[in-house]
This record gives sequence, C-alpha cells and structure tokens, in this order.
Amino acid sequence: MKLPSLVKKPNYQRYDIKPRYYDPVKEDIENRTSRIKAEMGMNENANLDPGYRSQIEGSFRKNMKHAKNGVDQTIMLRLIIFVILILFVGGFVYIGKEIFYLALLYVPYLIWKKMRK
Repeated sequence: MKLPSLVKKPNYQRYDIKPRYYDPVKEDIENRTSRIKAEMGMNENANLDPGYRSQIEGSFRKNMKHAKNGVDQTIMLRLIIFVILILFVGGFVYIGKEIFYLALLYVPYLIWKKMRK
C-alpha cells in the first residue's frame, strides 16, 4: 500500500556524455582540402587561411593562465590556516585550554566587525 508522500522524490540523474575524439591526421586532411578548394575557387564562401593551426592544439595551455590566480589564492589560504594552527598549538602549550575559550570570544568579535563594514 502506497502512502502519499509530502516530499517529492528526485528523479535519477542520467549520465549522458558524448565523447569527443581528436584525430590530428583527419583534421589536417580536412583543413588542407578546404584550403585547396578555396584556392581553386570551388568554394565561393570559404576564406583563405594562410596560417594553418589545429583547433584543439594549445587550448588547454591558454586556459591555464586563468587557473594560476586560483593557485596563488589557495597557497595564501593554506598559509593562513597553517599560521592559525601554529598559534593554537603554541597557545595551548603556553596558556592551556583557555586559549580555545579566548578564540571563541574573539571569533564573534571578528564577525561583528566584518558585518559592520
């Protein structure tokens, strides 16, 4: 016996990916034939491309320039976390468990200060 549910169940997600195959020989042949057809005048709408370059070649390196900024931010975040952990360990060694209570008082102050701006 099925009871009506109050929450809608999500549908299954389907895995549908169309793979891309890169064949440099086939791409080279297609570019050469289109260039030859354009030179012979068989294709009126084709433009001559004097500098042949692969479409996929170098696109990953071009996009890596954008990822370098993220790497610098992650290094800075890891450094800040490491310094905070070192301060907590040093405070625990010298002061004791009161350092954690002081941190619990200081964190709301930082949040309040940030929200005030």
